[in-house]
Amino acid sequence: MSNSFDHFEQKKVQEVKGSFYIYLPKSWCRKYGVSEDKRVFLKQLSDDSLLIRSDMTAPELMTTYVIDLDLNLNDGLKLDEEQFIEYLFNLYLTAYIIGYRTIIVRKQNKIPTKIKNRIHKLTQKLYGMVVISETRNEIVVEEHFDEVNLHVLSKQVLNKVGLLINNYIEIVEELDSITDLNDELDQLEEQDNQIDEYRYAIERYVHQILNFPSLGRNINVTSVECLHYSETTRLIERIGDHITKLVKVTKNQPLHDRHFILEHLYRTRETFYTLQDYFWRKNSLELWLLTEKIKKYADEVKRIIYEDHPDTEYLIPIRRISNICGDIAEIRINDILTKQQEKEVSDDSD
Repeated sequence: MSNSFDHFEQKKVQEVKGSFYIYLPKSWCRKYGVSEDKRVFLKQLSDDSLLIRSDMTAPELMTTYVIDLDLNLNDGLKLDEEQFIEYLFNLYLTAYIIGYRTIIVRKQNKIPTKIKNRIHKLTQKLYGMVVISETRNEIVVEEHFDEVNLHVLSKQVLNKVGLLINNYIEIVEELDSITDLNDELDQLEEQDNQIDEYRYAIERYVHQILNFPSLGRNINVTSVECLHYSETTRLIERIGDHITKLVKVTKNQPLHDRHFILEHLYRTRETFYTLQDYFWRKNSLELWLLTEKIKKYADEVKRIIYEDHPDTEYLIPIRRISNICGDIAEIRINDILTKQQEKEVSDDSD
């Protein structure tokens, strides 16, 4: 039977005048420049394990990922050049999300201007990433953001979606007086794309903390809390997607009862603002009451939809936004209870 410590390096404890000593691994000391008179930092964790850190702010993260633009397809794969380029851009985004600090895009010959423009456009959506050098056949993108806080990023994406909801409501309120409605709606749709920037950033730092839990301890975020951040961010992004659906419906289908739809939009906005207010609180009862209120509202709208209301195409995404707010509230309840459990374990260990 394998022991849970089989893959650990073992050190023998020595006692000198009532104090206990162990030797630090030589490779670790060399890696982080730990030598005589240098400080290391110790912390006893809730599971009674001991964290030892050098004075470096983070462990060594993944460094460089290279994307080769030269077409090299495996035999049997029916993939044209454009599909291959799409695949490579997906690799670029994935390399960012999983934590590479430098991404190099290169080609044996000149990189086409069209692809260069796409690289720059995608890089603008990647929080903290900057093109630091560019030649005819190579583009180097690096992370230039030393510290990130998942709390701050989550607040930013919540605020952005709240503005998106409010901006759409303003368009519906002024529907009769807007001279170029499609242009206004196009601008609003473009704002939804900005939400991706925050989602990608949160996913990136969640991956980093799951790989290197000590990073999370710098900002008091556990691995479980990271998963909650990831889940809520995906749901928040889906709210933005449903605003986009409302934009498309508005372009293609006139409103039969604008005041009726506005009434439901106001209620949805109030639900989202309440969620936003409760998001950082530690009161699970408030969040549970919000979920119950959302369920009742969803049932009410469902009945209206089944009655074949002429503005059903508007009501469907509005109802879905409210339901997603309920899903996020439930995740926040899970997070509150998890933290309470962790605190109880920590108190018991003390």
